Order: sequence, then C-alpha cells, then structure tokens
Amino acid sequence: MLPEMGLEYGLVRVDLAALSSARFHGYEVKANADTLRRLPVQAHCYSAVLDRCTLVAGAHHLARGQTLVPKWWGLVLARGGADGVTLEDVRPAADNPSPNPGATLHLLWRVELLALLEKTGEARGLRSTGKARLVARLLEVLPGDVLRSRVRAAVCARGDWRADANV
Repeated sequence: MLPEMGLEYGLVRVDLAALSSARFHGYEVKANADTLRRLPVQAHCYSAVLDRCTLVAGAHHLARGQTLVPKWWGLVLARGGADGVTLEDVRPAADNPSPNPGATLHLLWRVELLALLEKTGEARGLRSTGKARLVARLLEVLPGDVLRSRVRAAVCARGDWRADANV
C-alpha cells in the first residue's frame, strides 16, 4: 500500500495505491467537503497507468463523481457516523480496457528502464541516454502487456519506493 503515489511527474497523486505484481489499483477519495474540480484530470491520468481504479466518495459526491470517471472504475460510498466511517461497495472495479504502456513506464527510474533494456539485449548505445529515449526504445522492442508486467514487478521489488525517485 502506498499513500500519495504521484503520476505524470506529480501532476496528480493517487490517494492510495495497492501495488502488486498482478495489478496496480488506485483509490481516489472524495470526502463531502472536497470538490470534484480535479477529478476529470485525475481520472484521465489514473486511467493511463493503473490496472484498476476506485472512486471512494461521500453521498454528496458519489452520483456526480460516477459521471466523471470511466465505467470500469469501481465506486464505494463512504458514510460517516458515530462509530466512524463505513464503506459500501456500489460497483466493483473492472480491469482497465486501455492502459497506456508508455505512461506506465514513467513509473520507473532511469536505472530500472536501462535494466529492462539490458534484459532484452537492447541497451547497446543507450547507457548514457536520457529517460525519454529509454522509454521510446522499450516501447519499440516489447509488447505493452509485457512492459506493464515488468513495470509492476520492478516497482514491487523496490525497498523504499520513494528513496531515489530521480534516479
């Protein structure tokens, strides 16, 4: 579980990300006191990278919120009461029908991108190049589903997820 996972170079932050080698599931939480102003951009960015997404919202935002996220997103109603918050599943999350492998690769650090290229035997001449070129080359040599699987494995293998994000 990773709170506040940044996407798109910090443009948006996933409130809570459940990361595993099988799937990345992001949760966006909208309390009744929040606004939905940023939700369309968040939904777009989340949908490019994550395998599943769920909007967790109070009663004030759930109806409008579900019109701002794709149909494959899960919906959870959060209700506050004297005993705390209860969560009620409204719609289960489904698999993302069109993730973007290039956007997913941006979760990796430069050294991890290079390691993927080395495993494929495609790192020759690229060891001193920038991240953008490494991403472009990976997109040329590996299918999207393989790339996404390898990104999940690399991210889950990190000891401290945020330790050297600029590497």
